[in-house]
Amino acid sequence: MPFSCRVRCFCPSCHEKRALEKAGWVAEHVCAEVPHRQFVFTIPKRLRIYFRFERRLLGELCRAAARTVITVYRAVSGRPDAVPGMVGAIQTFGQLIHAHPHIHALVTEGVFLADGTFLPLPKLATEPFLKLWEHEVFALLLAEGKITEDVVANMRSWKHSGFSVDQSVRLEAGDQEGVQRLIEYFLRCPFSQARMIEVTDAGKVIYKTEHNAVGRFPEPGDGELLAGPSRNFQVFDPLDFLAEVTQHVPDPGEHRVFIMHWLLCR
Repeated sequence: MPFSCRVRCFCPSCHEKRALEKAGWVAEHVCAEVPHRQFVFTIPKRLRIYFRFERRLLGELCRAAARTVITVYRAVSGRPDAVPGMVGAIQTFGQLIHAHPHIHALVTEGVFLADGTFLPLPKLATEPFLKLWEHEVFALLLAEGKITEDVVANMRSWKHSGFSVDQSVRLEAGDQEGVQRLIEYFLRCPFSQARMIEVTDAGKVIYKTEHNAVGRFPEPGDGELLAGPSRNFQVFDPLDFLAEVTQHVPDPGEHRVFIMHWLLCR
């Protein structure tokens, strides 16, 4: 666009500035000085196509992640009125800028009670989150008519479900810099110019990542990995590269960040 950049998630320079501003605001004005954990919610490759072509479902995916955390936290705390603090972001891309919708969330390691008291919780097992996340996503797509009960039964029979919940990253109370770094990571641009290591004379783009991708499944949460050569790059035809990048540009008015603050949930 001439003279100004108004496209989100496309210009690495302008988007980086927006991400820095948003991360600083969240760290300073939103997050309480309590311990936090990063959650990453992923879904099987078989289900991703529905979120790629019907983007409103990404918002429902965020709500499913929030319900998962709230339900488990309330059950563990024994307080049905308790609310965790949560800042989440939608990422629609994988390492090779392919379609890979998933949710990153920064969640308080505990819950807030009605009077504002913070009740800390110990590190929780991942299994309850994983089972509930799987249930929430299946229920969402069944309600939308995207899948059938036969599809659900088939996927539940897989050795590896393809669903994943990771909560291994923890931040100590008051780690404002850590909060800011994580939010910047949540909001980063889908692609990096530094990873475009070469554009050939024929116009092909060679795109490189930090880590090897095994077979056709370069991301966690894809079910069983297919056999194939490990690689950390992808060679794109020019139009294919543009298609991969531009699919991650949000629709007008579409938000990528959701904030669940305990004060707003009363």
